[in-house]
Amino acid sequence: MKNQAVLLLLAILGATSVQAADTDRELARQLALQQKSLLPLVSNPQYQSPLPELLKKAPTRLKRQATDANQAAITRQGLDGEVKQLMQLRLANPEQAAALQQGVEPLVAYVPSGDEKSWSAIEAFDSAGNPVYLDVDKAPARPVLVVEADPVKAKNAGLQVMRKAFAAADMQAAPQPKAATNTAPLKTSILKKIRLKDDQEPWLLGAAEVYAVVAGVNPSRDEPVVDIVDMPYLDYDNTDYTPNQILVHWDRYRWGAVDIVMMEQDDNVNYKELADLLIEALKLGFTAGGVPEGLPFLDLGGRIVKALPDSWMTNDDDYLDTFYTLEQDQSYHQYPGAAGNAVIDLEPKEIAPTRP
Repeated sequence: MKNQAVLLLLAILGATSVQAADTDRELARQLALQQKSLLPLVSNPQYQSPLPELLKKAPTRLKRQATDANQAAITRQGLDGEVKQLMQLRLANPEQAAALQQGVEPLVAYVPSGDEKSWSAIEAFDSAGNPVYLDVDKAPARPVLVVEADPVKAKNAGLQVMRKAFAAADMQAAPQPKAATNTAPLKTSILKKIRLKDDQEPWLLGAAEVYAVVAGVNPSRDEPVVDIVDMPYLDYDNTDYTPNQILVHWDRYRWGAVDIVMMEQDDNVNYKELADLLIEALKLGFTAGGVPEGLPFLDLGGRIVKALPDSWMTNDDDYLDTFYTLEQDQSYHQYPGAAGNAVIDLEPKEIAPTRP
């Protein structure tokens, strides 16, 4: 059975996502009604703008609706105190910029509630406020502007929330003291290439926002430690990326082994609740007596996966893949994750210390 924390998180996510969708729906309709005055303001190269910038001269009621939607998004994602402004208006398909420039009237959509696989249609509004229902999987020929919480800002703030929670629980992976490492080379594993089979993102949501949870055992005591690694370049599936990114700092982990769980930012994720779930799951099994040397690695990645809400696993939302027991000084070429969704090339690399 799932633990009580998971059940509580599911209940919170279900209620808050429905409330947020109701707020965002009305906001999208009002923005559609005002689109003639707003379009010139969003016509930047990215066709993306924070709502406060668009609504400086908007009616007071519309500003209030935007403020309410913004606070709902911040609270829903557990970002209170980390970010003040999230809501934005964005062209869902950048390839439609030319159509906008030619005067094609766009629709204005919002992000529906629930996980993406449960969506039956995407509701949008025309300039008269009439609803238009769009296919979930296939982007329409007509331009669509989507009102949403900025996923990049939300992820950046959310990862800060998670790092603070791990630090407060004394589980944040951190470099060894400088005195212990200033003569020895830094041992790392470099992510040379990565490819996703499915980034789990419908066309409405645009590019994916991916991060990795690297979990291992503390080098100096019998406790789990976690590093959160942002992967901001990993935008689309079926595309090879060659980031040359340090994925693992091996001096932060004992026994030269880690598990890595790849996640995708989601509008309905509460980062504080997620961090609490991971902390509880990872600490399970570590007793006052310590970790037996005969069992040097305790399936930390498996514990993370089991702690995630069922909907994330059965519908492949938010959770992308897991790499179990990656080892120090090992090379991995075209190495698939356990879920078969990600393939990586990972190479060991020693970085010499800088000389004074």
